[in-house]
Amino acid sequence: MPKNIILLILIFIISSCSAQENLKDFYYPFSNKTETKVYKYVDKNDSTKIEYWKVISIPETNELKTISYDSDFNIYNTFDEVITETGAELTAYSDFELNDNGDRKEIKAKVIDKDVYKWNGNNEYTYSVKYVNKYGRFDFKKKRAKSGLENITVNGKKYRAVKFRDDYLINAIDQNDEYGFYQNTFYAENIGMVKYERHIPNKVIELELVEILTEVKFKEIKASR
Repeated sequence: MPKNIILLILIFIISSCSAQENLKDFYYPFSNKTETKVYKYVDKNDSTKIEYWKVISIPETNELKTISYDSDFNIYNTFDEVITETGAELTAYSDFELNDNGDRKEIKAKVIDKDVYKWNGNNEYTYSVKYVNKYGRFDFKKKRAKSGLENITVNGKKYRAVKFRDDYLINAIDQNDEYGFYQNTFYAENIGMVKYERHIPNKVIELELVEILTEVKFKEIKASR
C-alpha cells in the first residue's frame, strides 16, 4: 500500500478518536471542587414556561446531581449520574406528584438501563427506568443517537454544539397504552445543554438556555416570588 494512503488512514483514525473524545467537553463541566450552577431555560414560543435545572457537580465522588424546577419553583424531578471514563451513567431518578393533601410526593424509580451520555457518541444508547405513581405502573425509555456537530445561535449567542436525536417511549402498563415522541438536543462546548426541540403531536417545544445563575442568585429569585 502506498505510504501516502497509509498516512491518510492514520490521520483519519487519529482525527476520529479525537472527535469522539471531545464529546466529553460538551457535557456539563466539572471543576476541581463541588460546584452548583442553575441553568434557566425558557420556552421560545411561550416565555411564561420557565424551567430551572440546578446542576451540582461533586468531583470527589464523580457525581452529577440535577434538580429540576418548574416556573413556580416546584421540584418536578431529580436526576443523579456518575461520571465514568466512558460517559455519564444514571444512578437514581425521581418524579414528583401531588398527593390528596396537595403535598408533593417523591416517586422513586428503578434504574434499568443507565447510559445517559457517551464520550464516544457514534453508537446508539439508552437509559430507562420503571416507576409506580397514582396512575399505575410505567416504563420510561430514552434512546439517544449522535447527529453531528453544528454551529447554532440561541438567544443571540453563538455556540459550537453537538446535536443528538432523542427518542422517548412511555409505556403505561396498567392502562395498556404507549406514548412516544422525539427531540433534537444540543449541547454546547464547556456549557452543557443549551437547547432542545421537542416534537410532540401537533406541537414543538423549543426550550432554550437564557442564563446560568449562581445558587445565591437562584435563591434570591425564588424568595422574591
